Order: sequence, then structure tokens, then C-alpha cells
Amino acid sequence: MEYEGYVDIHSHIIPGVDDGSQSFEESMEMLNIAYDQGVRVMYATSHFGSGKEKYDKELLLERFEKLKEMALGVGDDGIELLLGNEVYYRPGTVELLDKKEIFTMGGSRYVLVEFAYGISYNELYRSLQKLINAGYVPILAHIERYYCLYRKFSEIASLREMGIGLQINTDSVMAKFSSEASFCRKLIRNGYIHFLASDCHRVGWRPPVMKDGYSVLEKKTPPEYLDRLMRVNPDILRKNQFL
Repeated sequence: MEYEGYVDIHSHIIPGVDDGSQSFEESMEMLNIAYDQGVRVMYATSHFGSGKEKYDKELLLERFEKLKEMALGVGDDGIELLLGNEVYYRPGTVELLDKKEIFTMGGSRYVLVEFAYGISYNELYRSLQKLINAGYVPILAHIERYYCLYRKFSEIASLREMGIGLQINTDSVMAKFSSEASFCRKLIRNGYIHFLASDCHRVGWRPPVMKDGYSVLEKKTPPEYLDRLMRVNPDILRKNQFL
């Protein structure tokens, strides 16, 4: 491995560009929480196309570069920030990716992508296939939210076989008495999932917890698999290799 600590591949840490952090002060508070949670690398994946943002590419880049420098001073070792987007898939998304209007994950072929939660499985499959055919590797964000995938293990396995990266949010595994959390933990323990990430938005709303999610899972999940979720697979992503 090239780094120690956890890698959080999904965050809304850049201030004032979407429904995530609203100021540099809040971003720094979130980064300090993330550092205490063991995070040493974080992808800044602001929304694109979801309607939750006022997208200005130049402003996003300016604020990312400023926050990237600030993040290096967090804790003893700093946090390394890498740029991406959480892309709400629509017709024309591939063309925008090709024109580099949308940021892939750290400049790799990987794209963090989300859909309407009520999308049909067939439409989801076809859309992801379009991204693959265009040369991208989709990472499907927070797969626990899509009704067409809930408790549908064969459909989730089919997405894995396509080469789709599958991500679950840490807060989705942490509830003690929740059928959704039970489903998410089962997916992880049975090897369906590639990434565990915080999808952090605010200090008081979905904070950047990673160690807390790890602690819930480690009771019944082999440590080598948890290491794949939070270190090994993110390293593969960073190197632009295949999962």
C-alpha cells in the first residue's frame, strides 16, 4: 500500500458548491472528524446534475485547490484530497464526461454515479452499460438506496459481473435494529461490495465517520475483507486498475 489509514471515496467536503459543507470552517471541522476516524485520503465528490448544486466548474476547482492545501495541515499527517464528482446520470452524461465537464475519480476512468432511487433494474443496467461501452468504470453510489436492488442479490451479483464498483454508506451499516442495515451488512459479509464510504455532507448531518462503520462490521467480517473495502480497492481505483 502507498498510504496508511482509510480512504473515503465519497464526500461533499468542498464548501458552498452543493448540499454538503457550507463554509471552509465547516469543511475543516469535517476534515478533523475524518482524521480522527482514521481517514488519510478523501475524494471530494460534489454533486453534478442532481439539482442539489449550483454547478460552476471554475469555482469548484478554485475551492478544491484551496481546501486541498488546508487539508494537508490536518492532524499530524494531513489528509490528501482527490477530485471527483458524484454524477446524477442523465442522457448526455457520457458526452459531458468525454468533454471533461464532469470530473472522474482522481482523473481515472472511474466515475462515481447515482440514479433516481425508483429507477427500474433494466434502465439501471442499460445506463451503466453505456458508461462501460464508452470506456468508463462506474462506481454505483450508495446501492442500498435503489428500490430495484433491495434484497435482490442476483441483480447485484450481475452488476458485479459487469465490472461495476459497488459502494455502501457507512451510516447504512450502523443502525442496530434496521432491516436496511442488516441487508447492507449481509452484502458486505458475503463479498458483494467494493467500497465503504461516508458520503459525508455536514458536521451535524451525515458526518465523515469511517472507523465507526468499521467497528460495527469487524465483529462478523474478516479483517482482510474490510481492508479491501477501505484500503485495497481504493488503491486499485487510484492506480486506475480494474477491481
